[in-house]
Amino acid sequence: MILAVVVLVLDQLTKWLVMTRMTEFSQIPVIEGFFSIQYVRNPGAAFGMLADQRWLFISVSIAAIAGMIYFLRHPESRAGIVRLALGLLIGGAAGNLVDRIRFGKVVDFFLFYWRDYSFPNFNVADIGITVGVGLFILHLMLTGEKHQREGI
Repeated sequence: MILAVVVLVLDQLTKWLVMTRMTEFSQIPVIEGFFSIQYVRNPGAAFGMLADQRWLFISVSIAAIAGMIYFLRHPESRAGIVRLALGLLIGGAAGNLVDRIRFGKVVDFFLFYWRDYSFPNFNVADIGITVGVGLFILHLMLTGEKHQREGI
């Protein structure tokens, strides 16, 4: 839970810095031709999907966070990588949930691009969610391999 709080605080702090120092859609180049800080508000999910479904996202986020907190009580969650993954996931989900409740949209600001291609803007909460999912998948792959070897 400490990691979840750290991710949430870092997410909200970075969003606050962007919102108080930039205007929406403004951009600060960090690595010319590759990476910028660009303040945008995303009304949807990843890549702007399901735009303007605020209450759906709030409901799903609350259910997901509650489910992950509940799962922390089970013995299966005691593996270090699972706890790490859940901390990142809970913190990331909570960070974006706070935005949806406060603004109806999620504040995004990391922008990576190359020539005519740009990856959709994202934030610290999104990084927590993505890395958390990756770690959880890694855990499932490693334990699945172990169970196959043991004939379980």
